[in-house]
Amino acid sequence: MLNRNQLEMIMEEAVEKSIEHVDHGGLPFVGVIVNDQGALSEFSFNRVQETGDPQAHAEVEAVRDALSSLGLKTLSGTTLLATGEPCGMCFRFALDHEVDQVYVAINGETTARYGFDGSTSYAPFDLNLEHLYATGYAHSLPVDRGEEPFIRYTQMREQRGQ
Repeated sequence: MLNRNQLEMIMEEAVEKSIEHVDHGGLPFVGVIVNDQGALSEFSFNRVQETGDPQAHAEVEAVRDALSSLGLKTLSGTTLLATGEPCGMCFRFALDHEVDQVYVAINGETTARYGFDGSTSYAPFDLNLEHLYATGYAHSLPVDRGEEPFIRYTQMREQRGQ
């Protein structure tokens, strides 16, 4: 398993990729699958707007990328890094594909302040968010500039009058 400093470095890179994506009109979520050697997937973006696919969330895309690029059916021994706390669908997708744990740069309470409130998405997927953290499946991994993609996204929406 990567140590906390290594995870933070990858998360910082994910946040920078998220900022770039927002600057090009995208949503502020990035996910990446890692193991003890480093990144296994691309830095994947939430592409719901671009593709019209309601399941094209960053975390789902990262899992899909790792599975297809490695030719695997499960991701046991891996970790998902996400710039914002995953919704219920994304947590369920990671769990169903045996991702060992999830680290988030900013929590759901913070993402909700920026218009991304996933709090009602856990129950339909039979998930309890508090339980995910209490059991050590989900972890907070705050990094410098972690909120920056969400701040920029909000500013861009306000400038467009949305």
